[in-house]
Amino acid sequence: MRPTAAPYMQEHDLHPVDEGREIRSALRTLPEQIAERIYSDIVAGHYEPGERIREEALAELFGVSRGPVREALRILERDSVVRVLANKGAHVTKLSTKEVNDIFQIRMLLAGAMVRRLATMPQTVVTRFAPAVETLERLALVPDGGAAYVAASVELALGMAKASDNERLAEIMRSLARQSWRYTRLALHEPVRRQESARTWRILFDALLAGEGDVAGRAMEKLVDDSRREAVHLLESGLA
Repeated sequence: MRPTAAPYMQEHDLHPVDEGREIRSALRTLPEQIAERIYSDIVAGHYEPGERIREEALAELFGVSRGPVREALRILERDSVVRVLANKGAHVTKLSTKEVNDIFQIRMLLAGAMVRRLATMPQTVVTRFAPAVETLERLALVPDGGAAYVAASVELALGMAKASDNERLAEIMRSLARQSWRYTRLALHEPVRRQESARTWRILFDALLAGEGDVAGRAMEKLVDDSRREAVHLLESGLA
């Protein structure tokens, strides 16, 4: 399927799209901006798993040479979003239960450690996340709010990673979020799952306010593992 980015775009006109806001502040170069556009189209389902992404078509669409597009695809390959094959070009990675299990296991361990670290920070650091948690609770009640809920929850998790004052951890969490976004969105497709997720976020936040790092850490691990289990279930059932 054709990407959704506007045609006739010049290199100095490119801006990141709204979906994937958690990575927006990190965007710097033209290839990074193009990578974010391609990634958002993949997340939105404009490319099917296994589908080829054609450099020449994207170069024409964005109004740039093929060089920045090629570099953008390499950025996405680094995060396992696409796979670049010799003489065959770039293809969207296919969903697999092994990939889901591998990525989410790493993400669960790091996210739990991140939250436990955050519990040791001053309470003023934690309280600034209250509006984000309330936003999740509202979005969880919107029947067709899946995409918005996932974007907000990932943004909240990455905001907490940044607030934990470990830049390397925040960078790794950002990469893992990009790798797992499609699976997270799949796992939170149903409203009942989003409502359960919002309740767990509330438990996590309240535990952080109370300085209960282990309780908060276990809640974060539950959030990640619940998404893993649901995504794996859907994939193995052929429903994804």
